[in-house]
Amino acid sequence: MLVSKRQQEILELLEQKGHVYVSNLSKQFQVTKETIRRDLEALEKQGLIHRTHGGAVLNQREKEVSPLIQREVAHLEAKREIAREAAKGIQDGDIIALDSSDVSFQLARLLGEREITVITNSIAVTLEFLRQDKVKVITVGGYLNKDSTSFFGTMTEKSIEGYHVDKFYFSCHGVHLEHGIYENNEMEAQVKQKFISISDRLILLADHTKFGQKSLTNLLSLDKVDQIITDHGLPLNQLSAFKVEGLNIQLAQS
Repeated sequence: MLVSKRQQEILELLEQKGHVYVSNLSKQFQVTKETIRRDLEALEKQGLIHRTHGGAVLNQREKEVSPLIQREVAHLEAKREIAREAAKGIQDGDIIALDSSDVSFQLARLLGEREITVITNSIAVTLEFLRQDKVKVITVGGYLNKDSTSFFGTMTEKSIEGYHVDKFYFSCHGVHLEHGIYENNEMEAQVKQKFISISDRLILLADHTKFGQKSLTNLLSLDKVDQIITDHGLPLNQLSAFKVEGLNIQLAQS
């Protein structure tokens, strides 16, 4: 597990329990106590937690700080619900592509027992399958985006061109009923467009906070998407508006 993902999990445990212990975290994540202490030190430097003797508690000011890692944790359960719903549509023998989003990582965690082929530009997704014998993984290389722990660039795009996939599971920065799907990083958008071009079916995985948003790069019109999966946080009037337009939008089961 990547350091950032482990720290997200620690924050989630703190939100649930209010207090965590180094010894318990060490066993749960199967890493050394020193590794956990470094994680806690990093989270404390971000102002998210206070370290205590043998553990840590959540910083009451963490909502005011609101860095990227905390925003990701805030919607983690919604992303997990969406991933569980998406996993139902993946069968043995499928060839799928996964982007570098958090929700794709959550989906990858559910696919270890499937006899499938996965193509991805995500390092986190690739590492998740490292111990899974049944999943065949193809990683497309290129320039490293350290923020998203993914590859992008001309080499990445040319590598993708040589493949075909049954289904592409991807997220985005914004979903707008009139204007379509948006991405906030142009290089990431270009990689996703290449995956789109080689895919038979497109499945958008977007939590409710993405709806009504626009961003830098218009990725795709909504009528090109075969299925949209979101969570129950989406207001019913927005859900109805998408259905009226004939879009295949589905709420994940909580």
